[in-house]
Amino acid sequence: MTKIASSDRMLETRANFPVLSTSTYLVSHSMGAAPLQARGALEQYWDEWAGDGPEAWERWLPRIAEIADGIGQIIGASPGSVFLGPNVSVLQAAIATCLPWNGLRNEVVYEALQFPSLTYVWREWERYGAVTRVVESPDGRTIPTERLVAAITERTAIAVVSHAYYVSGAVADVGAIQRRCNEVGALLCVDAYQTTGTYPYDVTALGLDLATGGSHKWLCGGPGCAWLFVKPSLLRRFRPAVTGWMAHASPFAFEPAPIAYADSMYRFGNGTPTIPGYVVAQPGHQFIAGLGVPAIREKNVRLTERIIALARERKLSIRSPLEADKRTGWIGIDFDDAGRICRGLVARRVFVDYRPGCGIRIGPHFYTTDAEIDAFFETLDQLR
Repeated sequence: MTKIASSDRMLETRANFPVLSTSTYLVSHSMGAAPLQARGALEQYWDEWAGDGPEAWERWLPRIAEIADGIGQIIGASPGSVFLGPNVSVLQAAIATCLPWNGLRNEVVYEALQFPSLTYVWREWERYGAVTRVVESPDGRTIPTERLVAAITERTAIAVVSHAYYVSGAVADVGAIQRRCNEVGALLCVDAYQTTGTYPYDVTALGLDLATGGSHKWLCGGPGCAWLFVKPSLLRRFRPAVTGWMAHASPFAFEPAPIAYADSMYRFGNGTPTIPGYVVAQPGHQFIAGLGVPAIREKNVRLTERIIALARERKLSIRSPLEADKRTGWIGIDFDDAGRICRGLVARRVFVDYRPGCGIRIGPHFYTTDAEIDAFFETLDQLR
């Protein structure tokens, strides 16, 4: 009874996502469907800008903290421990500027399956003295926890790991990795872009030092609103060199350098914030918070199990973990010429995507119906 009621409640949200009426939308792992309420948020932003000019900042700046705390509710963070930025690469670069690289503790550990953008960020810190250590994958899809743990030593300044790998959806044991970092005095930064909004976790219960993520995937918030969590006890330790007037304790005092950092998470601000990207993301966050990630996860597991069963009937290779507790919210299936078939699916407005080594990624969300899973496979059969 509870499961049916939960599922029906989720399907009642479909009218809020216009793209669902004109497509088979199975790509929320890459870009969540846009809610109608996001358009209203942009219109409100325009009205405030047009009506009040610079006085609109009086509303916009407090809204940053409001939106950040809304994300915090989803990930189990205490109020005031999350901040916003334009993307995860910028936020992690800001973290990198806070660390000393001229001593014995100068290593950055990350896995070979890390999203490339973040490897670009951390590899470039070698020019300032960092030493990068890449933990290899035995199969191109997973990283054994013991390998990651063994790579983290007293020389590690920070480990940067994915909560789930973008090439397979396999989930990492970030709790065990955090415990290892605690043992040797290293920091851990978890990139939770692939899990937030579809896979329940709690940054406080896990004891995470740092976590980053964004809004345009499972949070249905569009591009332009990334977020950073910092364990409150560590906040004063960070003095980002990627900074600007919004990181100042009194930004409208316009004091000359050096900066007096804000005591709050606003110290991770920099220049003028991208308010449109932040406000347009909030309605998606509110849908996720209102439905609850555990309920979303329950439905997602049921739908991904359906995808696995239908893929097995067709003897397709499955590139994601078969055990539900070891994967995030999508399934990768592979076969000869999968890239071309994916383009054919998209041309017919069956929205999925393709990644080399993974195949076609299929990501159902809370608004997905069983019929849409069936429609995907029917179209796939026709194209093959």
